[in-house]
Formats: sequence, C-alpha cells, structure tokens
Amino acid sequence: MGNNFNKALRRNESYQKLSAYLTQHGYSFEPSMAGKHPYVVVELGEGKSFKFFFPSSASDVRSADNCVSQMKRAIRQRLASNDNNARV
Repeated sequence: MGNNFNKALRRNESYQKLSAYLTQHGYSFEPSMAGKHPYVVVELGEGKSFKFFFPSSASDVRSADNCVSQMKRAIRQRLASNDNNARV
C-alpha cells in the first residue's frame, strides 16, 4: 500500500478502534483498499478469515464504536458458521 493510504489509516478513527480491538483479542489482520473503501482481512484461525469493510470517514461520533460492534458480530457469526466460505 502507498504512503498516503498508511497516513489515511492512522487518522481514521474507525481503523484505530478496529485495530485496537483486534490486537487486544489476538486476531491477526491486514489492512487494504478496494477502490474508495478500506477494509481489513481478519484471520480467525482454523482456516477461517473474512474481509471487513469500514468507512473511510466518520459519519458521526458513534461511527467508530458502531464499526467495532459490527466487527464483533461478524466474528461471532463467522466462528459459529461451519461453512468456511460463509459471508458475514
């Protein structure tokens, strides 16, 4: 990824909170960009992983917290799924 992408991530509150949550809970992840939309690929272990897209700019003060809540829900769904290719 380019230097501008890394700068933008450091300023992105949603990414900051997502990366703090994932690091705290021991999940490895890799940030990336698809067009205008940033995402992280989260490795859950046992061959399970998924892409989680997040906003490049906050819509309101709750945006980053809502993003973390959605991430938690996606992880729970993915871990409960027997299908490795299930979409969340």
